[in-house]
Amino acid sequence: MRTLCINLKTPQESSSAEAFLILSPRVQFRFPQFVFVEIESTQHLFGGETPCLEKALQIAAKFSSDACAAIADTPSAAQMLARWRPSFIAPRGKEQEAFRGLGLDALKDLEGLQPWPQKRPVEHMISFFHTLGVHGLEDVLNFRLNSLRERWGDFGVLLWNRLHSQDAQVISPLIPRDPLVGYGYLDDPLGSVPLLMARMKPHLDILFVRLAGLSRYAQKLEVVLHCEYSDKKYPLSIEPVSPTRDHELFEDLLEKKMSQLTLENPIREFEISLFDVPEKVQQLDFFEPRDNSEDRWRRLISFAKQAQCEMGFLQMEASHFPEQSFRFVTDWPEDFKAQDLIERQEEALQIKSVYAKGLAASPRPSLLLDKPQALNASEVQKLRFISSLPSERIESSWWQISVQDLKNRDYYFALSPQGQLLWVFKDRINSQVYLHGFFD
Repeated sequence: MRTLCINLKTPQESSSAEAFLILSPRVQFRFPQFVFVEIESTQHLFGGETPCLEKALQIAAKFSSDACAAIADTPSAAQMLARWRPSFIAPRGKEQEAFRGLGLDALKDLEGLQPWPQKRPVEHMISFFHTLGVHGLEDVLNFRLNSLRERWGDFGVLLWNRLHSQDAQVISPLIPRDPLVGYGYLDDPLGSVPLLMARMKPHLDILFVRLAGLSRYAQKLEVVLHCEYSDKKYPLSIEPVSPTRDHELFEDLLEKKMSQLTLENPIREFEISLFDVPEKVQQLDFFEPRDNSEDRWRRLISFAKQAQCEMGFLQMEASHFPEQSFRFVTDWPEDFKAQDLIERQEEALQIKSVYAKGLAASPRPSLLLDKPQALNASEVQKLRFISSLPSERIESSWWQISVQDLKNRDYYFALSPQGQLLWVFKDRINSQVYLHGFFD
């Protein structure tokens, strides 16, 4: 069994182990800062043990800037190597070779999932070996099991088993139970939004790295700011248009909302809660970038929603009447795929990505007036009609008699004095000409 040990260096909550579930389902936390991951059956998914170790250190950097890790056959040897030989990968089946050159103080870290019951027996053992002239860890390997048992009893047997990879320590699958919450207490209260964001960012980093390990998406972020000199609280809620793991999006939205606050007094403490939902399963092409146009659109519309602005797309609908032929939607339409548009200018060609290319060939414009605008005689004379025959005629039937201003229309294409293509219609009953839309 190959074991990866991560030493986070600083005391952590047990929930920090959830961040490493991306490496394997078998993860175990040991107080105060050790995480053990069984990678025997999953390391090939990352391209081997070296990339797996690099990924673990990348995740651990969210918790501690000087975290270290190592890989060995047993958890005890992996912990010891993480302390004394950071980023070392012991040879499979020959981890004792990695002990060469290590001093006897390394025995204090030969623990694994079960720490030494007491440090004092280990220190007495190290002192005894020094009196015998033994100063290297590899020399202790030459002692027989019976010798250690006679001198130190069960403790000597346990030491021999750990030195010879005989101490069975099984890493069980991790079942997450802790909520995605964070808390911060400021010794020096802050009233500046940039400084507050800097203090909250490490907590947000940890929450989102745990979220990735759980393979979940964030639906909503709630933050409560507590003032120092009063019971005043500032509750903030961030909810993008769709669940996502876009850490920067939540940070940008939170900073934008915090900048709109007028803090009555400095902030002493803050609470962060992240509400998660199951991950969206999406099959992407190997070469397709993760940050695509849809992701950028969701970021933009999330900012607009927070600013109470309405943004979206005009989705074409199969309707007889122009006012009902487009529908306003905020979600990225299923058929809104990019297509290549080839523009020719003399001898040059330029290829551009165009979205909703069907709108360009639509006989109806996408820019419609909410209410058709009546044109007077002089305005009509300034228009240049492209054809004398209507491009479209709309007549209401008897079952649509309740619909106003939609019957007996003849639509024409016309050019304005500025050369803009317009969509106008003529009421066949009173001969009034109306402007109804623009072709963009």
